[in-house]
Amino acid sequence: MITNLKVLEYLDIISPVNSQTVEEIRSVAKENYIPIIKRDTENLLKFVLKMQNPKSILEIGCAVGYSAIVMLENSGADIVTVEKMPERVEEAKKNIKYANLEDRAKIIEGDAGEILERLVNENKKFDFIFMDAAKAQYITWLPTVKALLKDKGIIFSDNCLQEGDLLESSFAIRKRDKTIHKRMRDYIYLLLHDEDLESWIFSIGDGVLLSRSRR
Repeated sequence: MITNLKVLEYLDIISPVNSQTVEEIRSVAKENYIPIIKRDTENLLKFVLKMQNPKSILEIGCAVGYSAIVMLENSGADIVTVEKMPERVEEAKKNIKYANLEDRAKIIEGDAGEILERLVNENKKFDFIFMDAAKAQYITWLPTVKALLKDKGIIFSDNCLQEGDLLESSFAIRKRDKTIHKRMRDYIYLLLHDEDLESWIFSIGDGVLLSRSRR
């Protein structure tokens, strides 16, 4: 984690209150060690949504639906959200229904790469794309994600600094983590130097990369 724990505790106290539903889902997720966005990342996400006012959102990595509900409650958008794990899909459906947001949410179960290709073939476009899935695949999905982004659309890539591990030399990284370490570094470089996008990286949460279409 990049942000000091005391800072996060303070943010939990002073941050604008979420709906009771959101806080209940957050509490259950934390109790069951299900990864959800950190509070400071959530605050940035809400701010960007309020500024952009998207009408359509694509989320890659739904988990139990926490971030989808946050995005729906802080925008007037509809959301398409993708999740590979069947048990999490069921939990997300339950949580989104509990939040009375099922009419604005579509959950697609399956491999994200295949689903993204299908959405491109269906000529789908989104104002806002939230990426919070398999980090090693971000760079693989990038061309498809760009194809799904509307003019002036925003890509919000979470966990880009991997709790600060991305700053370590590749020689200091465990062998099993070397691939994701290299791919995420390459992903950040590509976005920061992409002629179609303007991008900014923030040391918030586990690292956030914000990219906006230049079109």
